[in-house]
Order: sequence, then structure tokens, then C-alpha cells
Amino acid sequence: MTSDMHSGAGTARSPLLAGIDIGSTHCKALMCDPSGRVVARAQRPTPRSPDGLTHDAEELTGAALGALTDCVRIAERAPDAVGLTGMAETGVPLDRHGAPLGPVLSWSDPAPAAHADRLRRTYGAAALHARTGVLPSAKVPLARWCWLREHHPERLSRMRQWAGAADLVARALTGRVGTDATFAQRSMAWEHGTGGGQGRWNPDLLAEAGLTPVQMPHVHPPGKPVGTVTRDVARRLGLRAGAHVVVAGHDHLVGAWAAGARSAGTAADSMGTAEAVLTVSAAPPDLSAAAAEGMSWGRHADGEHWVTLAGMASSGALVEWFCDRFLEPLQEHGRHEPGKRYRAFARLVESSCEGNGRRPGPPTGITVEPYLDGRSAPRPDPAARLAVHGMASRHGPGHLALALLEGAAYQARWMADVQAELAGATPRTVTLLGGSTRQSTWTALKAAVTPWTTEVCAEPEAPCLGAAAWGGAAIGVDPSGMRPESTPLQVGGPAVAAHRAAYSEVFLPRVMRPTPPD
Repeated sequence: MTSDMHSGAGTARSPLLAGIDIGSTHCKALMCDPSGRVVARAQRPTPRSPDGLTHDAEELTGAALGALTDCVRIAERAPDAVGLTGMAETGVPLDRHGAPLGPVLSWSDPAPAAHADRLRRTYGAAALHARTGVLPSAKVPLARWCWLREHHPERLSRMRQWAGAADLVARALTGRVGTDATFAQRSMAWEHGTGGGQGRWNPDLLAEAGLTPVQMPHVHPPGKPVGTVTRDVARRLGLRAGAHVVVAGHDHLVGAWAAGARSAGTAADSMGTAEAVLTVSAAPPDLSAAAAEGMSWGRHADGEHWVTLAGMASSGALVEWFCDRFLEPLQEHGRHEPGKRYRAFARLVESSCEGNGRRPGPPTGITVEPYLDGRSAPRPDPAARLAVHGMASRHGPGHLALALLEGAAYQARWMADVQAELAGATPRTVTLLGGSTRQSTWTALKAAVTPWTTEVCAEPEAPCLGAAAWGGAAIGVDPSGMRPESTPLQVGGPAVAAHRAAYSEVFLPRVMRPTPPD
């Protein structure tokens, strides 16, 4: 392995690999050896504007690189390669000097919705989905670029290149901009190469925003570096000049791949602020059926397999919503101390749960439609909203908190069920990963309501580990050798049948009814 020799005395040593995850809530980093053994980890809050719709570019890259340098201090050694993952769709135009033209625009901003509607009318949603893998929505960058053209034409006219959040951090390290296909395919301007090719930026779609493929970041194959850490950055941050930097791709896919969803017939449930359920296949799904169900499709993080992806924007966000409104005063429960806040939520849930962390109790009798701001899949319904049914005088705040987790677990089951129908086969395993897996009641509910084997990834920051693995590929480390352990969830008892009945007989009929007009 060419990177094993780095000491001044010429003695062999194992390389250290770093992974950074630029998330909606936190920027996380870890460092590990080629076996996946973690030697350091750190995180910093993701800075954002008060309305949550933009990020300051310098602050965002500073948080990501700050988490990395925290790891370097802990490990007392700089990494030999760095892999980057993070939220998709979020990005910023750069001028000819690489400077951001305005703030980093978040995927959660609804402002481009009218432009997404125009693209839908012009091309047809199904046709766009078949070409690009995604359906028109406010969060796709193509709609955002059209919005910029109308509202901030000066930014778009000066734009030399677009950079996603991970691409922006790669540029801060290397001075170069590049991305990965799993990010490009979220833009609705990237056309898949289904015949074995990698794909391409679509000039006709980009022309809708007055852009050309030249202004898009170069798309690198999995494990191919964007560049290397510059001497100036290495000196300033205590890194190693010449260390390879890889944009590994979309955090949900990179984390799922790291957790073991790598072959056809495996699935993953990535639980964070937003939630994504994906199924891996050897070929693209039935495109017309996937479009009708609001499911996106595209290449997996390895560039070989395909994935069908369904998202729920209000997953961990449901917990945040509850904490904001019912765990008052916020100072007592640590609004700026997420760990303390989530522990308070977990205690409240456990106080109303008749089961335990490994064996869920019976359903609460409360049915929650877990949609804070619409449902994207299955059966897309932008008018769907959070609704609570069946709450009675015997119920308290703890029951409501538990019912939110039930509703989210049932929604994830529904997404996985539809993906199984699209693939024509029930998944062999579904691996749960992400920060929300720390809520043991939630994972027990997921295992109870699903008929297939459910596992929990032992590594809490699987996207970081996956990014580190693909960063290591740039220096000759086989990424497939890095896989954290997963623990099967064994649940049983009468509550299992009760939850499955509640899912099929109560939840599905409720959420599948048409939303009444306002």
C-alpha cells in the first residue's frame, strides 16, 4: 500500500483516514484506521441563519474543518486521506476566484417551488424522473438556479461554478471544486448513464436556468480525489500537505453503504433530522411506478449498484418539534445541548411505555400522521400535515411523544413496503443507522412493525465512516474491508402483532385517504 510509509525513519505504519459529514444539524468528523477502528471523533453545530434557510459559507466550512482539526488533536496525528459526505441539494454559486456569491442556500428553502412547478409543466414530472432520477420539488438545485435567475440574476451571471456543501469543504482543503454522482443526481440536471456509463450534465435542463455544463462541478468516480490538501491549509490546520481529498457523496447513501446495504436485496433506514429509506438493486426500478410513489432512483455510493430512495423530511424533526413545544422551559432541558434534550425526551417516552428498550409495549391507541410539511413518498401529498387522532383524557405528553415515534416507524415501514413492491422482492435485511438509533424505543418499534430482519448499525456516525472508507480508496485502501458491526433486534410478544395490525388496519387507511381541501 503506497500510503503506508510516512514516518521520517521509513518505518511502516498504517494510514489514518478521516471522514467528515456536513449535516443539517451538525458537522461531524471521525478518524479511523483501514479496518474501521475509530481513534477520534468530534462534532460541531452546523451554523445557519435564524430562519434555517441559509448558511454562511465561511462559517459552514469552518464548522466542518473545526470538527476535523478536533479529531487531529485527539489522535495526535493528521489523516492521510479525507472523505467528505453530507446533505444533498444545499449549495452556493462561486465566482471566478472561487468566492461564494451570497450565502449557502439550504435544501429546506421552499422559495423555488413555483419554478419546480414550471419545470413540471414544461417537461412532465414522469419524464424528468425518468431522465434524472428525481421529481420536481422546491429543493432540487435546478429549481433553485431558476429562482436565482429571477430574483438574484447578478449572482447567476457571475457564477463560474456551483458547489454543494461537501464540494465547498473540498475546495477549502484543496483549492479545487469537484463532486460525486450521488450529489449530481440530486440536482435534477444530471442524466443517468443506464448503459454502464457514468452519466452527464444535461445541457437542455441547465439552459432552463441560463447555465451550461461548464459551470457545474466535475463529477469524479467513487474513490477518485478532487485534489490534495494544500501546503497553506496543512500549515494552518495542522493537516498533512498532499493528503488526498475525496467527495464520497450523499450522506444517506454513503452511510447506508458503510452500514452494509451494499448488495441487491439489502435495505437501509437512515434516521436523522430527515429520514431516508433505500433499497439496493442490480438494475434501476420500475421508473413509472417509482415516480408515481414519489421515490427517487440513481446510482449507489459504489457507482455500480442502483438504489430506490424515499425520504421523510420530518423524522428527527418530529422529536425537535415536540421538544420545542412540550419540554419547557427550554433552558432546563438544554436547547443548545442536544444530548441533554434528547435524553429528556427518551425519559418521557419510557415513562409512558409498557415495554422496554428491547421489547416494545402495545400501541398507544393514538394515530399520528407524521407530516410536518407534506409527504413526499409514498403517494406524494404536499398538503399532508401533522395530525393526531384518538388522543383521550387518559393520555399525557409521554403518550403523545411515544405516538410520534409510532407514526414515524409506521411511515418508514410503508416506504420500505413500496420499495419491496418496486423491486419485486422483500428485503433480506434492513439496517437502521443514524443518530436517532440512540432512541432504543424507536428502533424497537421499527423492528416490531416490520416482518423482515432488522439490524442496528453499531457505528453512530456511519456516513463519516463511509466517507473515510472512500477517502481511503484514493490511497489504495480497499473500502469494502471497512464495515461496522450490526446488532440484530430480537423483538417478540403480543405487542408485535398489535403494532403490525395497527399499521395495516389503522395507520395505512388513515394516511391513504385524500387530504381534504383547506
